Amino acid sequence: MKKLLTIAAMTAMMTTAANADIMRIEGAVGAWQTSPTGTIEYDNVPSFNIADTAGFDTSTNMYAWVYLKHPIPIVPNVRLEYVDPNFDASTNATLSYGGYEFGAGASNALSLKQYDAVLYYNILDNTLWSTIDLGLDVKYIDGNYNISGSATASGSTEHKSFSQDFSLVMPLAYARARVQIPVTNIGIETVVRGITYSDNTVIDAEIKIDYTMDFIPVVQPGLELGYRYQQVKLDASSINVPVSFDTTFSGVYAGIMVRF
Repeated sequence: MKKLLTIAAMTAMMTTAANADIMRIEGAVGAWQTSPTGTIEYDNVPSFNIADTAGFDTSTNMYAWVYLKHPIPIVPNVRLEYVDPNFDASTNATLSYGGYEFGAGASNALSLKQYDAVLYYNILDNTLWSTIDLGLDVKYIDGNYNISGSATASGSTEHKSFSQDFSLVMPLAYARARVQIPVTNIGIETVVRGITYSDNTVIDAEIKIDYTMDFIPVVQPGLELGYRYQQVKLDASSINVPVSFDTTFSGVYAGIMVRF
């Protein structure tokens, strides 16, 4: 019996090793239903809520990713990602910004474009249907908050507009785990990346299920469905502007994949 179990285990490992990819290119594009929460604070004045006060609500945002896996052991594999949580609305209540009090009905918008370059290594590569990747994610955040409308300061009311650009590069720890359900084309995957230092925190996590169609031998299309959560907390001193952000973005996403 022990010999049979040993033979079965060796057969399973040989099968999954044979299925390990020597080289692969895979990518996807899709839409993320993003719900925002959190606060923005200008120059240490009272912060305002981006949902209740600024009026930001769930929006549909585009995302894309692509990765290249190669057979050179000492050279890391590469994964590139793009996502743009962006929102625009009219304010629901009075908020303080730029030394002015903006009343309800002012136009405001928030954008947090993110570009990720991930360098990672395969710790497990489809071994017993499991894959584990570990690496470093260099995330570039290109942000903007703007507001325009009737504003009051020192008892005087006038039309004011502010537009604040900011950017930041952050190194994040990166981990990906995937399980391929045996005898199916279905995979379950989770990706977590993050860093915390000083008053800054960026956490970007997701879990998904995908299905790959293998009826075409070279190019294999697929579908993915998942849930993504981001926390973006940026201190004013780190982004060299008088604005601090303590925000989260979360929601369901779906996309079309292709594998070569």
